[in-house]
Amino acid sequence: MSQTPITLRQLPRLRNRRLGQLGGLIRPGAHSSPLLEFGKRFVASPPGFPTMFITHDMADVREVFTNHEDFSVGQLMARLSSHDLVFGKETLIFLEGEDHRRERKLFSPPFQHKALKSYEELMIEVVERELPKWPVDEPIEFLKAGYDLAIGVLLSVVFGDVAPERSGRLKDAVSAWFGEIESRGFLAVTLVTPLLGGYTPPYRPLMRAQAKVDEVIIEEITARRASNDAGADRRDVLARYVGTELDQHDDVALSRNLRGILLGAYETTAITLGWIATMLAAHPAAMAELDAAVDSGDEARLDAYLDAVVAETMRLRPVSPFTGRIALRDTVVNGVAVPEGTIVIIPILLIHESEHIYPDPLSFRPERFLDKKPDGHTWLTFGAGPHRCLGAQFATVEARILFRAIIEKRRIDPIPGPIEPARRYHTGLSPSRNALITLRRR
Repeated sequence: MSQTPITLRQLPRLRNRRLGQLGGLIRPGAHSSPLLEFGKRFVASPPGFPTMFITHDMADVREVFTNHEDFSVGQLMARLSSHDLVFGKETLIFLEGEDHRRERKLFSPPFQHKALKSYEELMIEVVERELPKWPVDEPIEFLKAGYDLAIGVLLSVVFGDVAPERSGRLKDAVSAWFGEIESRGFLAVTLVTPLLGGYTPPYRPLMRAQAKVDEVIIEEITARRASNDAGADRRDVLARYVGTELDQHDDVALSRNLRGILLGAYETTAITLGWIATMLAAHPAAMAELDAAVDSGDEARLDAYLDAVVAETMRLRPVSPFTGRIALRDTVVNGVAVPEGTIVIIPILLIHESEHIYPDPLSFRPERFLDKKPDGHTWLTFGAGPHRCLGAQFATVEARILFRAIIEKRRIDPIPGPIEPARRYHTGLSPSRNALITLRRR
């Protein structure tokens, strides 16, 4: 006979006067949050928001991630952010059930292992183009360099060689669009979205910039459809769709999805590169291991250690330190009755800092990932389950390839003292001093 599920009312409840302490669960040092006095589960009811069930019980986490019928990540994003306005509700992250599975099947091949290998030369070309622009022997805000690398790689990998009459326009349009997304005006709009029940007020500068991006992308798609050899000798993502069995969208829908790929990978790539540089500057022993691998010419050793550095950096500084789902109907999670409309919050960073999962969890130890890959059940940088980030493998491989190309020509000076802190008022974890480091010629 099964036990009667416990209700949310039976769980510890966070008083509203302590709601500000929730931020401590998504900042480095989450393991010392006073909210741990509640155990692994508790409930919060912020004014104007649905009830929140916060859990880092791993059995709860697994059930939430794998139950794609009763929970939605897309509807949660629409409720708490302006992502639906930027990405469009027809894109993959907002789809559920069979619609999500169908779209994921169509868009996953360009991000799988076989395709990733073909992008390597494109990524290295971007580093070789950008590297001479960076100062040596003086401080550089590597986060800004990361943004330049990110947009260069994305345009090269997603679109490849764009016709000269469109390449400049595409880069300018994408840069302007990113600029509007990061503007104070749009930030103000996104801040009021949760307070308005998920409604995002129109922000016309963003809509105009977005329309210009779509205009150029659709021109490129149209040109490729008209060419009989559109995919010949091409390695880019667009070439893997146009004229293939994956080409099941009209031009507008394909453009919208390609634009979503650009946005989804842009900031996450740049911030991850910034944190890798920051971690290497703060941990000379790790930089010394990379130096030794470069000096010995042992590429396998270099790649293996870089993969470990990337994984460990993403464990300690995941760009998104929490994730969540919203309940589509009344359901049960590991013996807890979760009513329809409840938001389930999973504090990823708190799990990554658990000493029960990672021995000596606050130490930067890439060696923990040398002999084994990150466990997809406990290393949650890209989420898990059916809605795990489509570009997860792309992101980790990209970071390794870009940093390999960088450290073969440059080394990072050690910076004594504590690791550069994360920005205090930012939902994502980005370096507060823009990853300030000093590069030396090798």
